[in-house]
Amino acid sequence: MVFDKLEHASLYYGLGPRFRQALKWLAQVDPAALPSGQRVDIDGDNIYATRFDVDTKRPEEAKLECHRNYADIQYVVSGTEGVGYALPDAPLTQLSEYQPDIQFFTTDWDTLTVRPGTFYIVWPQDLHAPRVALGAPGPVTVIVAKVKLDP
Repeated sequence: MVFDKLEHASLYYGLGPRFRQALKWLAQVDPAALPSGQRVDIDGDNIYATRFDVDTKRPEEAKLECHRNYADIQYVVSGTEGVGYALPDAPLTQLSEYQPDIQFFTTDWDTLTVRPGTFYIVWPQDLHAPRVALGAPGPVTVIVAKVKLDP
């Protein structure tokens, strides 16, 4: 997992050309110009993004998720959220099969605070629970860029 401010995004360009393109796009896009809840293609199925305007969830309502074919770059535009993060060796209970590129689990997790201007990158092995409320649930705007991983 990578956790950093968007102003430091260039440090992660070495992750590959798709990550470079996605991070550059995040740094220059006007979030207000993006339609909420609709996919925006950056490079077809290789890189795309969605802006979410949602309320955070109480921790007991959040589920850990992972992806097989894509890495997530989750960027908080406004509001503050927690992201639950399970250690790789945590004992898991599987809640679903992959459908189509998301699978849900439950286990104990730690929570990181994600403030505006901060992004995090998660790979398939990174079980994460986005949009966790830190206190009472509240509004948050997040852009999630999906970066296709090479097979």
